[in-house]
Amino acid sequence: MVDSLSRAEAEPRETRALLVLDQLPGVGLVTLRALVRAFGTAEGALRAPASAFGAVAGPGAARARRDEALTRAVDAGLAEAGRLGMTVLTWTDPRYPARLLHLHDPPPVLFLRGRPELLERAAPELPAVTIVGARHSTGRAREVAERLGRGLAGAGACVVSGLALGVDGAAHRGALAAGGPTIAVLGRGADAAYPPAHRRLFREILGSGLVVSEFLPGTPALPHHFPRRNRILAALAEAVVVVEAGAKSGSLITVDHALDLGIDVWAVPGPIDVAACAGSNRLLADGARALVSVADFVREITGQGGAAARVEEVGGPAGALLARLGQETLNVDELAARAGLAVPAALALLTELELGGLVRQLPGMRFRSAA
Repeated sequence: MVDSLSRAEAEPRETRALLVLDQLPGVGLVTLRALVRAFGTAEGALRAPASAFGAVAGPGAARARRDEALTRAVDAGLAEAGRLGMTVLTWTDPRYPARLLHLHDPPPVLFLRGRPELLERAAPELPAVTIVGARHSTGRAREVAERLGRGLAGAGACVVSGLALGVDGAAHRGALAAGGPTIAVLGRGADAAYPPAHRRLFREILGSGLVVSEFLPGTPALPHHFPRRNRILAALAEAVVVVEAGAKSGSLITVDHALDLGIDVWAVPGPIDVAACAGSNRLLADGARALVSVADFVREITGQGGAAARVEEVGGPAGALLARLGQETLNVDELAARAGLAVPAALALLTELELGGLVRQLPGMRFRSAA
């Protein structure tokens, strides 16, 4: 009992100390980990003599750890995390995702908003798939990403992405439309959306999914934060899908981390003369698995879908939707209206029918019977 109480008292102090170390100039994640190893704990590192601390982190960092403005900023960020009801995990917390510890530089602290239990999903039964791609994506890429999000979430998988414009946002929207779980990993503090254009999507994810950040609340989105974010995107998943990426896309950083971790990488083939597809097509040439069918991919990842059922065996709302479709090709809005369904409900049912081999989706969110 005494041990558990002392641990409970020590954890907030250790969390604060880790965050102070992470703010020090010249102290990256590798050095931070070296400090913890050298002095036993982050608290121990902050209390260490300047000469011993400086020998590991440098004299500038040794002086900066006494900066009161820095510690006040950490305290303010932790207070904001508490106000927003965030779950805060350090890398020694038993709830910390074990797969992140496989990284050579795991985040020392995670801030979680929404449903933290989504990080505890058992991989074989409830797989997670990371979907990434270009911010300045083509309409085709956004449509494929949304279909992947819907298909995976509708089959019980968790869709992980970075909330960015383009492919990321489309993947999250697809998962939400199917009523399934999605995780957004941010390159800024979890107190606000980034980019600001995705404020509404951010709120929707908070309602049914999870927002993850390793950055203190109030931390802005800075360029060097996104490579750090990308390693988390890779480590949280059983598979990484690159929908569309140019030759220098940040999505390729996510792929590098996935390969280091032994995680399967898939890429969606694109036209060979389109610059936006140069990076994703190069992945295919280098051995990534080709994703040429959403339904087949979802079946392989989740084990759901199986052989196509006969049309006459489909009942309930799905059967009514299929009957309204008949032999026509219809936009989802018109099809939902004919069946008397809300568009999100119709999309979830259409995903099930597509996975069962009964419906085919065409460009422009149009559907037709596969029978």
